[in-house]
Amino acid sequence: MDVAIIQKIITQLGSAQHPVILTHLRPDGDAYGSLLGLGHTLRERGAQPQLYVEGGMIPMYRFLPGSDLVQNLPSSLPENTDCLIGLDTSTRERLGQKTTSWTRPIDIVIDHHVSNLGYGTLNLIVSEIPATAGVLFQIFEIAGWKITPAAATCLYTGISTDTGSFRYRGTNAKTLQAAAKLVELGADPSEIAKQCYLSITHERHALKRLVASTLSLKDNKKSAFLTILPDFYKKSGANGEDTEGIIEEVISIQGVEVGSLFEFTQDGGLRVSLRSKGNVDVNAIASSFGGGGHKAAAGVRFAKDAEKNHDLVLAAISKALAS
Repeated sequence: MDVAIIQKIITQLGSAQHPVILTHLRPDGDAYGSLLGLGHTLRERGAQPQLYVEGGMIPMYRFLPGSDLVQNLPSSLPENTDCLIGLDTSTRERLGQKTTSWTRPIDIVIDHHVSNLGYGTLNLIVSEIPATAGVLFQIFEIAGWKITPAAATCLYTGISTDTGSFRYRGTNAKTLQAAAKLVELGADPSEIAKQCYLSITHERHALKRLVASTLSLKDNKKSAFLTILPDFYKKSGANGEDTEGIIEEVISIQGVEVGSLFEFTQDGGLRVSLRSKGNVDVNAIASSFGGGGHKAAAGVRFAKDAEKNHDLVLAAISKALAS
C-alpha cells in the first residue's frame, strides 16, 4: 500500500464535513459494506456524509446497520459537497449514468480491482487485498480512527461476501486477521452469514432453479456456463439483485476451471460474469472486451450484439483453457 497516498486520503477524509460517497451499479456485499463502513466511520468523526448508489438499498442487505442512510443516486451533486469518493468501482461510468454530468471530479477512489486504472484525483487501488472493505479497514487502522460495531458489521460483510465466505484464492492470513479484529469490534459472523447466505427469498430460489436448467459444459467439461433470459424474471418474480451468487453454483462443479453467467437483457444487451478457480485469468478475458475485475472474478457488459458477444466470450474462454 502506498503510504504517501494513504496519508493524503486520511487528511482529506478527516477534514471533509459534507462528503458524498458512491459505489457501483448493481452493488454487492462489498459495495454496500464499504459504503456504509466508511459512512459510519466518518459520522463517528463528526462529518455528515451522504451515501448514494443507483437504485438505493436492495432488500438483501437491509440488515446492515444504517441501511436507511443509503439513498438513490440524485440527478445533481449536492452543492455543499466538499469531497467526492468512489468505492469498489473500477471505472467512472460504473458509478452511475447520472454522475457523468457532474462537473466535480472524483476526489478519492478506493478499490481493489486490478483493472482500475485510477480515475480519481487520489487513487488507492490495492489488488492484493480481496475486498474494498478490507482496504478501508487498513486505512482506519493506520489513521487510528474508531471503528464502531456498526462499521465493523458492514466491513466484515464486505470482506466475507467478496471472499466467498473466505473460500476464494487471495484470502490469506491478513484477511483472516482483519476479520477477527472486526469480530472483536462488534461484527457477528453467525448473524451476518445467516443474512447473506441463509435468507434466500422464494423468488430468488425460483430464479436459481430456472437458471440451473440452462447449464452447459464445454472444453472437456472445464468450462461451464449458465444463461439468464429476460422472461426468467417474470416467471420467477425475482429482480436483478437476485442474480448475486448464482454463478458460484457453476464454478463449484468438480473439474470446472472457468464458470460464466450470461444475462441477456430486454434491450438486446448482455451482462457476463466470469469466475475462475485460479488457473485462468478471467480479468484478462473480461478486459479484452472492455470489462474487468480480478484474476478469479470479473465481468463485462455489452450494449448490443448479445448472441455474437456470447459466442466471442466463450471462444476466449476456450482459448485461455487451451493455452
